[in-house]
Amino acid sequence: MEDNKKIELRSEKVLKIIGQVPPGLLRYGTTVIGLALCMLVAAAAFIPYQPKKPIGIVAAQDEKGKIHYTARIPQRAMAQRADFMFITSHLPVEGPMPVHFIFHDVQDTLHVSNSGGWYEVEIYPIDTDTQAIKISTPINFPAKIEFNRTTLMKRITKKR
Repeated sequence: MEDNKKIELRSEKVLKIIGQVPPGLLRYGTTVIGLALCMLVAAAAFIPYQPKKPIGIVAAQDEKGKIHYTARIPQRAMAQRADFMFITSHLPVEGPMPVHFIFHDVQDTLHVSNSGGWYEVEIYPIDTDTQAIKISTPINFPAKIEFNRTTLMKRITKKR
């Protein structure tokens, strides 16, 4: 007859120690995680954040020589119009073209295409250059709408 006894490889004391989480690790681990979380929240309250939205600008010259600037502002960006500061252009070449613009006239008509809706907006340069510019065909160049500066925490809580 064989003895089918259950053989224990570890004693009862060893099993008791292995099954317990050390109270010091539990206490201090929770404290460290809590402090790290508090530091992230505090940092987010002070980190500056200035969102930017890419757009395009078209510069065209009329018969009298006056240059008109228009921008296509996406429909989603127009919902945040109160937070607009100005538009900064990114000219592909150096030249006498202005770099900063402000909004002047926003049409009420929403233009819709496959890529989404946009508003046609007339914009005026802030930093006008006194040099005469001659544009034979309309020029398209990239730009970004710069919104009011805020903190990262305000931006995160505002979206919800």
